Amino acid sequence: MIKNIKAVLFDLGGVVLPQPQKAIAAYGRNLGLPPSFLPKVFTSGVPNNSFCKLETGVYTTTEFYKMFEKEANQIALDIGLTLPVEFSAEKLFHSFQSAENQNSDIVKMAYLDVISAAVKLQKNGIKTCILTNNWISDKEPEKGRAEHFMLQLKFYFGEVVQSSHINLRKPDPLIYLHACNKLGVQPLETAFLDDIGLNLKAAQKLGISCIKVVEPMQAVKDLEKLTGLSLCHTAGDCLFPPPCKPNNMSHCYAKVSADTTLHYIDAGEGPVVILLHGFPDTWYGWRHQIPALVCAGYRVIVPDQRGYGDSISSTNMDDYNHKQLCSDILNLMDVIGVAQATVVGHDWGGSIAWALALVYPNRFNGVCGVNTPFYPINPKQSPLVSMQKNPGVFDYQLYFMEPGNADREFESDIKRSISIMFQAFDSKLTLKASDVRKRGGMFVGAPPNIKPGRFLTDEELNYYVQQFEKSGFTGPLNWYRNYELTWNWLRHFAGRKISIPALMVTASHDVILKPRYTEGMENRIHKLDRLHIKNCSHWTGQECPDQLNDGLIKWLKSIHTNESAPNSRL
Repeated sequence: MIKNIKAVLFDLGGVVLPQPQKAIAAYGRNLGLPPSFLPKVFTSGVPNNSFCKLETGVYTTTEFYKMFEKEANQIALDIGLTLPVEFSAEKLFHSFQSAENQNSDIVKMAYLDVISAAVKLQKNGIKTCILTNNWISDKEPEKGRAEHFMLQLKFYFGEVVQSSHINLRKPDPLIYLHACNKLGVQPLETAFLDDIGLNLKAAQKLGISCIKVVEPMQAVKDLEKLTGLSLCHTAGDCLFPPPCKPNNMSHCYAKVSADTTLHYIDAGEGPVVILLHGFPDTWYGWRHQIPALVCAGYRVIVPDQRGYGDSISSTNMDDYNHKQLCSDILNLMDVIGVAQATVVGHDWGGSIAWALALVYPNRFNGVCGVNTPFYPINPKQSPLVSMQKNPGVFDYQLYFMEPGNADREFESDIKRSISIMFQAFDSKLTLKASDVRKRGGMFVGAPPNIKPGRFLTDEELNYYVQQFEKSGFTGPLNWYRNYELTWNWLRHFAGRKISIPALMVTASHDVILKPRYTEGMENRIHKLDRLHIKNCSHWTGQECPDQLNDGLIKWLKSIHTNESAPNSRL
């Protein structure tokens, strides 16, 4: 029967990951212990034994090992059993911490149907949460691996409730109420998957809909019946975490010059990847890539660039040239203590990424342009001259260069402006960029009421609207008004090749930044890889996030392990 389920709680071991009981039993068999001995040690004296104190955060693992061995020896003495000298609580725990402690990749260790269900539930507006009895590790390398694993779980499931952090453990009813309160739902609106009947019984008494997990795929099918949704993993599903939400991210600020403070997102640990957005976008354009990169083991820095979002910057039009914009990123790296990074840019962000790689290769170990080619630099003539002679699809840029007109048009109805700009490859909107000045405006001829591309939800659209209500469009449009200053700087590097590893991502249906514009880039870049994404227009990271995430992560791993071959195709 389909119920009005607004949230789903998932146990960890036995639901998302294999049951730890199997590893415990195997450890006992290897030592020749009776099958009932170790389960008896774990359950004797509940809720005041050492294991319960471990799971409620009273003991760390080091403290627990001593007490658990003491309890095991006492029970062995009571039943006339002599424990083998090699019996060790620490070795026992190592035997069943394989998932979170021995492998940092959740997708490789978890049941795919359960991960798929969590991702699809969230895409359908149903909240998800890990509810686990766990412990606090205080030894390396277990504690580092465990915390990174928990971070991945949070990106995949939205929330993680750990017994050791709140001093409550299942089956205490209070832990279920705590999880429901955290998610903002009532028990009657909640489903719970667990493999232990005692835990399910306590939750069921509160009105929570319970599913006992014996086989994960069947449990997901039971969840499908409960929610009316298709949740099982199917061939071709890319199991990247759902896009991040603004209120779940760490929002930081850095003063990068006398009059500019950049707002940026900082997430994860590992090699640094800087993501640079274009027009009209903000950090939020990378919402699909941030969780995927963090889960892949990278620290991700994503600024609102000069003129955008929550960043505060000069209103002087000349301050939006490439030299200044590159300085913003370099100064941001200096302020937060990042010596080197890989830089990835889309649209105008791609142009900044290529410029950074060309002029400051000492600060970057890789560069990726998403849709934006690395154009050849003509030291004798500004690209503006060619554009003015033959504008073509770049006529809109000449319109943007006129201060005031485009600003007013974009700001007159921000929701409509964003909706028109954010269209998918199969959009029926046939607005041209080649005759904007003749039409009298970018949006002249567009329907009064238009929805954005299918990749943008109402919630996401509203966030964009809020961001541009703050910033306006003059700062972003000033990027187009600095061709001459930018060229006067970059022409000094016209003969230089990009020396660091590079990835060029092209999208089949981008009508502005066409894939053919990237021809010849191999002549200007020493080590270039390529990724082409089909059935995709300009908004690659949002329209085809799985394909971009997959190719980008493979390339990042290759350049960080020196396995990339020149001129390869991913």
